[in-house]
Amino acid sequence: MTAKRMTTNDSEANDLMALKKTTPLVRVNSYIVVIINVRYKMKTNRMVNKEKIIKYLLGETSDEESLLVNQWLNENEKNRKYFNEIEFVWKASCIAQYIEQNDVEKDRKIFIQKIGELPGEKTMKSTEPARRSLQLFRSNTGPKYYHWLRIAAIFILAFCLSWTVFNFMNRKPDTGSLAYNQIITTKGQKSQIILSDGTKVWLNSETILKYPSAFNEMKREVFLEGEAFFEVQQKGNKIPFVVKTSGIDIKVLGTSFNVMAYSDEETIETIVVKGSVCIIRKGLKSSPDQNIILKPNQKVTLLKKGSQVILSEIETEKPTLIKSTKTTHLISPTEKEQILVSPKVDIELHTAWKDDRLIFQSETFENIAYKLERWYDVKIHVRNKELKKYRYTGKFVHKETLNQVLEILNLTTPINYTFKQNDLYIDKVTE
Repeated sequence: MTAKRMTTNDSEANDLMALKKTTPLVRVNSYIVVIINVRYKMKTNRMVNKEKIIKYLLGETSDEESLLVNQWLNENEKNRKYFNEIEFVWKASCIAQYIEQNDVEKDRKIFIQKIGELPGEKTMKSTEPARRSLQLFRSNTGPKYYHWLRIAAIFILAFCLSWTVFNFMNRKPDTGSLAYNQIITTKGQKSQIILSDGTKVWLNSETILKYPSAFNEMKREVFLEGEAFFEVQQKGNKIPFVVKTSGIDIKVLGTSFNVMAYSDEETIETIVVKGSVCIIRKGLKSSPDQNIILKPNQKVTLLKKGSQVILSEIETEKPTLIKSTKTTHLISPTEKEQILVSPKVDIELHTAWKDDRLIFQSETFENIAYKLERWYDVKIHVRNKELKKYRYTGKFVHKETLNQVLEILNLTTPINYTFKQNDLYIDKVTE
């Protein structure tokens, strides 16, 4: 990392102009600030730069750009480390949003001081004349350009507040602090990983798993968004294994279970295959009597928009051949809850996906469409409202193409379907 001293004599003004061409500069309340790059240099995809990552964190990327970033993240560990470093600083920027306008000079000095404290770096000094040198770079800029200047300003102010903490998190001290990896699956993808303790994890499509490179002797924790099946290796020292999601934590010793916790769905489900787990609900006062113990063949469903938790026994009833049940009436919220916890299911119904099989039982066509979207990486548009409410029971394997699946569904309910690039439009055949 390099930093340059700014002065105002003529020769150094020329140096400053040269600096402008090679180093990003941003205006923060009439101050020139040099955007310092990340400590280490790395070879990145020329299409995924710092600005693209910031757009991704803001949620301003298109579907194509988001897919590009996800593919770039999955390429190698260096890309993920670079992304995590920017994400860490970006999250810390929420602190900068509350900094008073009068504190900009103070925080600018802190930033300069922190950069000067880095190993092998020279302190970048700022003087009063340096502020006047801003006149060299002023130009009329539009709202879009100013928007990015504001983002960069927040980035810088947050940087000085978070750099020390970030360095501490990325050291390898004797205390055994953990460095986390991240694996992401997109639509149409599945993955399997074995953690450092021997625990096996299967990831369904559109899933994010954050896990440490190596567990320490204090805890075993992973973070999940999406769906995953765990076969937890029991440790001799009885260290609990904890899966953290947005709504619940699942604490186990040695067991196998499935967790479904997609961010765009209204429920979180946990099904135990073997052993037992403890469900710890978030947002509630810590109390052992509010935790839920699940045993084999039990499922718990948490409704995100409320505190209601539904516990059900799972019966073993094998799904039959494809069949449909026409339900044209609207489903009330109460009925929806009954559907979510219907006991007429089995373990295989919830875990077959890890073996490349898709099973559904008395599910609406609308829900089946969601699963097929993740399964085949396609966007499905069901145009007929009545068709959305039809219920189906069936079993498919991943080797079957989407066309074959649609033809099987067509045997029970005549449908028309049309592909347009990555979009699939389905309509009911009118009699």
